[in-house]
Amino acid sequence: MSRSIFHRVVIRFALIGACCSSSDFSGLVGGEVQFERHRVGTFRSETCGVGDFNNDGKTDIVAGPYLYLAPDWKPRKIRELEGEVDEEGRGYYWDFMNAPLDVDGDGLLDVISCSWHGKKSEWYRNIGDATGLWPCTIVEENGHFEHGELWDVDGDGKALEVVPSVTGTIWYELAKTGSSKQQLIKHVISEKTLAWGCGVGDVNGDGRPDMLRPDAWFEAPADPRKGTWKEHPLAIGHIEEGKSDHTPQIFTQDINGDGLNDIVTSSAHKLGIFWYQQISSGSTITWKQHIIDATWTQAHSLAMADLDGDGDNDLITGKRFFAHDGRDPDGNGTLGLYWYEFKQDQAQRDLSRVWERHVISFDEGIGSGMNIPIVDLDHDGDLDFVVTGKWGGPVWFENKTR
Repeated sequence: MSRSIFHRVVIRFALIGACCSSSDFSGLVGGEVQFERHRVGTFRSETCGVGDFNNDGKTDIVAGPYLYLAPDWKPRKIRELEGEVDEEGRGYYWDFMNAPLDVDGDGLLDVISCSWHGKKSEWYRNIGDATGLWPCTIVEENGHFEHGELWDVDGDGKALEVVPSVTGTIWYELAKTGSSKQQLIKHVISEKTLAWGCGVGDVNGDGRPDMLRPDAWFEAPADPRKGTWKEHPLAIGHIEEGKSDHTPQIFTQDINGDGLNDIVTSSAHKLGIFWYQQISSGSTITWKQHIIDATWTQAHSLAMADLDGDGDNDLITGKRFFAHDGRDPDGNGTLGLYWYEFKQDQAQRDLSRVWERHVISFDEGIGSGMNIPIVDLDHDGDLDFVVTGKWGGPVWFENKTR
C-alpha cells in the first residue's frame, strides 16, 4: 500500500485514558475514511491558511512566507519572516497566525498574522499579479500573541472577526473609518490577564456568541461592540478537573444531545484532550470534565468539522513539534495526526460515552502546529485539511470519501 494512503485506525478509549508511551501506537490497523497525503512545501513555520487568493475559483494555501497557488502549488514568496528555525526544528519564526481576510476591501484576500516574539499583530496586503513582497501594516502592539483565529463574534453567521490570544480578551472586526477606508478595528472585552487560549460560541443558549478563555467565559451583550461582556468562572485545559491551563482553540457544541452546549478543548503543551459537559441549574452553570484522550501531549491545535459525512462534527488534532524546543512533557515524542468521533449509547445517554480515535498519520514526521484549516480543497464534496509545523510543511490531506 502506498505511504500516501493512510488506513483509518480505530481505537476505542474509555473516558479516563492512561498515559502510555508513543510506541503503543505502532502496528495499528483498520479503516473506513482514507486520506491521501500531498506534500506542498517544506518550510519550518507553524501556521497556515486556505482561500482563493487570486480569484480563479481554486482554493490556495498560505503558510509562512509562501503562497501556494492551486493546482500546481508552486510557491510564491510574499513576505519575509523574522526569526529562525534550524534543521532540527529548534527556534521560531515570528508568525503564529495566517488568517485569510480581505482587510482593505479590494476584493483580494490578505493575510493577518501575529507573533509571540514580535509582540504584535499585522496584516499583509495582497498585491494581486504584481511582483514583489506584500506590504505590511501593523494592527497593534499588545504584548505576546500566542495565536489567532477567525471566529463569528457578532453572530451574523460568518467567521469574519479576528480573535487573537493575548493576555487580555479582545477581537478585531472589519470596519470603515471616516475616510471610508476599511481596516481592522479593535474591541476590548476585558483587560484582565488570563491563560492563553480562546474560542467563541453560544454557551448559555441565548443565541449570542460568547467568548471563552481557559479560566473565564464572557457572556455576550445584545450589542457586542458597545455592551458589557459579563465574566463567568471557568476552569478548563488541565488534566486535573477544576484547574485551568493553556489551551489552543476552544469549541462549543452539544456533545451529548441534551440541548446544552458543551466545551471541547485540550492542554496545549501537556497531557489531555477534553470535553466539558455543561450542567445547568437555573441561572447556575457548572462543568463536568470528560477525558477524550490522555495518551499524548502537545495537542496545540484543534478543529471541528464533519469529516466522515455522517451529519455531526468530528474533532481533529495533532502533536505540535518542538513547541518549546523539546522542553514540554514528551517534547521529543513521535508526531501524529488524529481525528476523534463521538460514540454514544442512546439508551444510557448519561452513562456510556466513548470516543473513537482514528489515526491519520503516525511516525511520518507530520504533526500540526498552531491551527488546522479544514476545507473542501479539491471541491469534490468532502472535507480535506492542511497542516504545517516546524517539521516542515505544509501538507494537504485529501479526504478520499467521495
